[in-house]
Amino acid sequence: MSRSAVDQLKSSALALDEASIDRLYGLEPVFEPDQSEAYGELGVFVELPCPWCGEIYGSMLDLTDASRCYIEDCQVCCRPIEVTLQVDEDGVFRSLSTRQAQ
Repeated sequence: MSRSAVDQLKSSALALDEASIDRLYGLEPVFEPDQSEAYGELGVFVELPCPWCGEIYGSMLDLTDASRCYIEDCQVCCRPIEVTLQVDEDGVFRSLSTRQAQ
């Protein structure tokens, strides 16, 4: 391969932007922490009040799965807690409530 052909390939490769490279290799878009337009958080650490014993305990919430209701055990008294998580359409945490699970 001639030197000019190598230089031409190099310049065309360097001219590609990140989106073009992703399309070229069939890659999904990746969240970059320094991007100014973040579409939501992956997770958030919150303190939850136990509706059974009244103690506050910490929990990591997964925000990638949208709004939902699930059961988790209190880390202090081990009783079941129904956690209702509200996440908006952009994946941003909005609210959280807890109550005794039956």
